[in-house]
Amino acid sequence: MDQTIFALPILPGQSAAARAFLVELEGTRKEQYAASERRLGLNKEVWALQQTPQGDLYVVYISGESISTAFATFAASRDEFEVWFKGQVLATTGADLNTPPGPMSAILSDYQA
Repeated sequence: MDQTIFALPILPGQSAAARAFLVELEGTRKEQYAASERRLGLNKEVWALQQTPQGDLYVVYISGESISTAFATFAASRDEFEVWFKGQVLATTGADLNTPPGPMSAILSDYQA
């Protein structure tokens, strides 16, 4: 099992849009989201909004078969839902998920009971 955690700064003035994106993801787009996750080989994805003195962040945890394969497949995808998802992230953070990201966070401690 592969996993990663990362943060994406939310652009100034985009916090309400970021929250609306996540509400839609968990609401009307939930089935499309689940189908995308299955296609990408992901078994868990958690998106949170974190307020900081420097501005709001998305904090994201992902686990699955192969994170690098999932990111590469997602970056190249032209699936309607995945294009919408990438557009929402681009609009709220400026991050272009059509380009696979660089090195992911190094998880140095992972306790499980």
